[in-house]
Amino acid sequence: MAAAWERFIGHRWLPKAAAVAVAAALVGGFLLVRSVERDAHNAEVLDTACGGVLPRETVRGLLPGDETWKLYGDLDLTGPSGQGPRTLLRCSVGWDEFWGSGYGTLKLTAVPVLDVPLSGVRPEDILATRTAEEPRWATEHLSATTQVTAGCPAGLAGYLRPVTRFRVHASLYADGSEVAGATKELGDVVTAAANHVRVRGGCGGPAVQSSDVRPPPPRPVEDPYEESEEVPPSCRWFRPGMLDGKAWGRDDREPDGVTGDDADVCSLTVRRAKPANRWDLAAGVTAVSWRGPLLPEARTAYGAELAALSRAPEPEGGEKSYALAVWAESSCSGARTVSRVLVGTAEASLAADRVDRILDAYLASSDCRAVKVLGKVWK
Repeated sequence: MAAAWERFIGHRWLPKAAAVAVAAALVGGFLLVRSVERDAHNAEVLDTACGGVLPRETVRGLLPGDETWKLYGDLDLTGPSGQGPRTLLRCSVGWDEFWGSGYGTLKLTAVPVLDVPLSGVRPEDILATRTAEEPRWATEHLSATTQVTAGCPAGLAGYLRPVTRFRVHASLYADGSEVAGATKELGDVVTAAANHVRVRGGCGGPAVQSSDVRPPPPRPVEDPYEESEEVPPSCRWFRPGMLDGKAWGRDDREPDGVTGDDADVCSLTVRRAKPANRWDLAAGVTAVSWRGPLLPEARTAYGAELAALSRAPEPEGGEKSYALAVWAESSCSGARTVSRVLVGTAEASLAADRVDRILDAYLASSDCRAVKVLGKVWK
């Protein structure tokens, strides 16, 4: 035995080879143990992320198998929680490359689609919605890789108003850039998450299919205004000459307008070309139309004014400014509509003479038919 050992250590290359073999075995064993631990850890991440509903094999194909995954954020508020959360489901699984500086993240989010009504029916209330920005959580799907809007006919619990839709979107990023070619796999992830929300939320209705999941629509590009970049679509019908006004100049206040499903508004001011007195420097018009669910609210908000309507009201004398409102019912693009046009001037005769023509032009621009003028009132 001793002789064999002496021959071994005296050999020219055998001891070195043995040392290399032992080192390789140790390294291999270490890597094997590390690989087993990593795979077990990654499996645990998938069991936890987004309530464990992510399709395992699909996600494994999206994420690098030789990296340790990390669950950066996880939230599951599906089910009858009654909390009315802004986020129904969210998880973010990422990785950092062990031997390099690369990194990546798979993100999935489900949010309710809240159909928030207008805060009021008066022109100033509706115009205020034009500058209101949607919260970030409600628009994130526009920059996602793929998304779906799913129905929830039975309604999600915990909201003040009925919520019958929700949206699920997902994206995969690596080294800060969106990964190309992962749309189909991400679609399977989105489908699984959407059906999880449906079942947990008691939505009813048909299940979400992979074919329902699509890339988000392109962000809308604002069309250049036909006549002026300063005139919104709901105000294009108006011409300054309708009130003997000057053409809009660069320093004039821009017309303000909103075009919506249930209401349209236009508010504008023009400089008078030939002022009759020192107060007659400008004239203004505010036109608003209501349809659908806003009609009862509009009648309630303007109840006192509607009760005071007459065919030929007389303005009070001695005023420095006059505002004449005219109301009409009509059918605009097939929808029952109530409209109000308010003309404000320093000349009562100008408002009385032009308000009907202005109302006609306004309604004609919306293809309104069967017009019935309800009356006028000085404000």
